[in-house]
Amino acid sequence: MLSDFKRKPEYMGFVLIVIIIALNIMMQGSAFFRASSMQTLFSTTMPLIALTVAQCVVMISGNIDLSTGITMSLVNVFAVMTPVHFPWFPVWAAYLTAYLLAVFVGFLNGMLVGWFRIPPLLATYGMSFIVRGINLFISDRPQGRVAREFWSVYKGNFFGVPNTAVVVIALLMVWFYIKKLPSVKELYALGGDEKATYLTGISTTKTTIFAYVVSGMYVGLAGFLWTLMMASSNPINGDVKTLQSIAAALIGGTLISGGWGSQVCGVLGAFFMSLVSNATSYMFTKFIPSFVPGFSVSSYYQDFVAQLITMFGIIFAIVVSSRARNSAKSALRVTKT
Repeated sequence: MLSDFKRKPEYMGFVLIVIIIALNIMMQGSAFFRASSMQTLFSTTMPLIALTVAQCVVMISGNIDLSTGITMSLVNVFAVMTPVHFPWFPVWAAYLTAYLLAVFVGFLNGMLVGWFRIPPLLATYGMSFIVRGINLFISDRPQGRVAREFWSVYKGNFFGVPNTAVVVIALLMVWFYIKKLPSVKELYALGGDEKATYLTGISTTKTTIFAYVVSGMYVGLAGFLWTLMMASSNPINGDVKTLQSIAAALIGGTLISGGWGSQVCGVLGAFFMSLVSNATSYMFTKFIPSFVPGFSVSSYYQDFVAQLITMFGIIFAIVVSSRARNSAKSALRVTKT
């Protein structure tokens, strides 16, 4: 049982999440499990989870997307500011159009990478600048607001369970359903060996476009969650989440080389990064001062320690995940023979 689990993409992400949860419990004790703490954890992590899941889909196909974070901001500013600029435009239509814009950006990325054969780093990096320009055209500064009845639901709970936790469960349930579909299996095949996939008759172009379109769907969801979390709009602040989503995908067990990973990896990796930030913040502001009265350091040191832990997490995850993939391939060869 354990040996089989070690061959799963999620193995290292699960190990890291257990370690960081244990670290938080050691420092915070039972306070870590307070309803308010869980509510804050889930509500602040949810946009990154959706964005990391989007990144995982593309990485599984052997590609990458550097425009996810700024596209999330596109959804945010369009949904919030369109009814402001055009009062006759229904709010529901603004959100729907914003979501479709994210899917369209994903489609364009897929066309550039799959059809025109532009390297994914170059194509999506260029797309990020185009989207940034559109964002600033819509809104040149943070402004606007989201109706209270919207964001209060996002930050609310259902019988003590954060509503955002329900969204996480829904994402995982969707994944367990779609991972058996032929189109998703083709994503793994493409990421594992593009040439062999092409020789089997699978259209690598269509599969690449499919990967980016599905990623765009999740980016659109991330944009909604980001909007509800901030309850306002900002044209560029989501851009920083792009590299965080890539790091979270790697920490969760998804390999950038393709053909290995899952949406579960994205969820685990995103939670790990949030818990690292939570642990370092508590460590420097409450845990250490409780033993060393008057202890105080700049927040830069907190960020440094958090990034250091994240870096080691990425290294360990890549090494272990690479070994797990090789082990799984070896086991598959033995089974076939």
